Amino acid sequence: MPRKKKQNEFDLSFITPAHAAKTKQEIESLETMLKADQASKKPKIQDVGEVIQNIKKKKVVLENHTPKKFRGQTGNAAWARAKDLAEKIKKEMPGKKEYYMRYPKEDLSQDFERVVKQQVRFQTDPKIQSMIREYKNIMARIDPSDPTIRNVERLRE
Repeated sequence: MPRKKKQNEFDLSFITPAHAAKTKQEIESLETMLKADQASKKPKIQDVGEVIQNIKKKKVVLENHTPKKFRGQTGNAAWARAKDLAEKIKKEMPGKKEYYMRYPKEDLSQDFERVVKQQVRFQTDPKIQSMIREYKNIMARIDPSDPTIRNVERLRE
């Protein structure tokens, strides 16, 4: 039987603070509904096990996908790695001026073609996407309360 490959800590996708708050609210709502139903003389929930299972699933999502802030030296090393990744990502992505270039009215200019190819490569190259995933993961753990810190567009020069 093949062993399950251990997931890299940087391959985890994190939920945003807003999504975490919504999930917590859903858990509280389900728990309140379940308690009220069990306390009533005529319960209306037909499958209590399903509701409990749903609550457990939501708690697991919160536990596994809520970013936990780095502490101490780990945070410093992560920040250094994020800066290194940011520089590499900046080199690969077209700049703002190029990215927002208007479509040429006459024939396709060489610059426009080059920028399009560069952006397509940026969006499809697995190596670049891996760097982006790692960068987003690190940044989410550096400041879990700021959902905009993960945005790679901030790096576009």
